[in-house]
Amino acid sequence: MPGGRAEPDAAAGAGAVKRLTSLAVALVVLFGAAAAVVPLGPSAAEGGTVVLMGDSLLAQASADITTGLAKLGFSVDSSAAYPGAGLLDTHINWLAKARRLIAEDHPSIAVVEYVGNYGIYGGIAGVGVYTRPFYRRWEVAAQRLEDVLSSGGTTVYWVIGPPVAPRAAERGIEVLDRIYENLHAPRTRSGRPPLIDVTPALTGGTGRYTRFKPDGMKVQVRRRDGVHFTDAGKALFAQTVIDVIR
Repeated sequence: MPGGRAEPDAAAGAGAVKRLTSLAVALVVLFGAAAAVVPLGPSAAEGGTVVLMGDSLLAQASADITTGLAKLGFSVDSSAAYPGAGLLDTHINWLAKARRLIAEDHPSIAVVEYVGNYGIYGGIAGVGVYTRPFYRRWEVAAQRLEDVLSSGGTTVYWVIGPPVAPRAAERGIEVLDRIYENLHAPRTRSGRPPLIDVTPALTGGTGRYTRFKPDGMKVQVRRRDGVHFTDAGKALFAQTVIDVIR
């Protein structure tokens, strides 16, 4: 994601957060708990297991990701791709879930995607969304998740983007992207985690939010809320993930 914008404050983001919160709660009803491990037959052992951890965007694309990775010999556990999820949730312990995934699945790859949901499953007293304390805590939580997931040799990919229509949320995503880009990943040559940038696929290469992909076909890739995907959008997101893992 392009950088250069100032960190948004809580007042600027309050309206957008309320809208995103109601959308996420609705999606919990729509999607329910994310799917468990999808067995893909004998060939699954060829690629190992991929675990997905994230919010409603990854949950939306999880079925397409599972289908695509099956063709490459992977099995997929999408049980931790959950609508409304955020790294600072206080009612759900995502680190404990990550430890369980590592212990049970022994994944070769983890794909992590969080765009900044906050407060849907509990918030931190005195910490407002899109504030400096929020970002500091998010950075610590992201690094802890990286450490847990990579502890057994799992390669952890962090998703960058995509742009969204609500301006406060978009500025928040840009800050979170920079946090993910600078996480410490000691098992990689660069010391930074590998990234999956879904922005080009969902913006037609412009890097800017668009409801319709600007490729001459006017294919709608985002819903009216300016955040979530249409079927075409989730397919583009999923294919980007698959192409990077391939």
